[in-house]
This record gives sequence, C-alpha cells and structure tokens, in this order.
Amino acid sequence: MLVDFIWNVFKSTGSVDSYVLMKEIEEKYKTEKAEDVVSEEVKI
Repeated sequence: MLVDFIWNVFKSTGSVDSYVLMKEIEEKYKTEKAEDVVSEEVKI
C-alpha cells in the first residue's frame, strides 16, 4: 500500500514531509471509507 511505502521512506530518511503525507493519505482514506458507509446506508 502507498502508506506503507511512504512510512518506509520516513523511517529511512527521517523526512517529516513523508510522514505528513502519510497522515494526510490515511485521513483521506478514512474519510472516503466513512462516506462509502454513509452512502450505503442511504441506499437502504
């Protein structure tokens, strides 16, 4: 997964930018999953 790749880059380089990017991707993924669940409930 992309997040795992970015995490490995962060661990090897210590880049704060890669850590922030990883967190943004995780947050976006969680938000999209929540929206999918809500839209499924609305269909029912």
